[in-house]
Amino acid sequence: MIIKSTKYLFVLLLILTANTFPQSERFTKGAENGYAWIRMEDASRPYNTSKENYLGSILDRFRLTGERYPEIESLSCREDMEKLFSEGKSGELSLEDIVKEIDTFYSRNDDMIIPIIFAYCYSIKKFAGASFKELNAYKEKVILFCKE
Repeated sequence: MIIKSTKYLFVLLLILTANTFPQSERFTKGAENGYAWIRMEDASRPYNTSKENYLGSILDRFRLTGERYPEIESLSCREDMEKLFSEGKSGELSLEDIVKEIDTFYSRNDDMIIPIIFAYCYSIKKFAGASFKELNAYKEKVILFCKE
């Protein structure tokens, strides 16, 4: 009788432990996604800049190295970024504007699997003037890529 109750206790502890420490869902195809983005929020720090720092690193990589993003070229936003720079609109945008847009992007649970770089590109495309139809087509391509 003691062995059976010990087995049940062990199974119960195993289930509780599995639910307490769920498998990480922060990555899609090796890139941080919406779950990682949400975890960058820290309610205890009213002036938390984690998201701005993350986006700043993306911009630094583009500005300083001119490096092409390793993501699929058809899903990049390089042309949209260059359009914003050439039209002088990049100076009108702040990292806070982009953070707000990405926060809005991740407000839909279905979009959480999308890597942050693609949410960023979606936002850049939107700021560059892409139509609703173009944005939806882009998001569909990204979702297909994520689910491959």
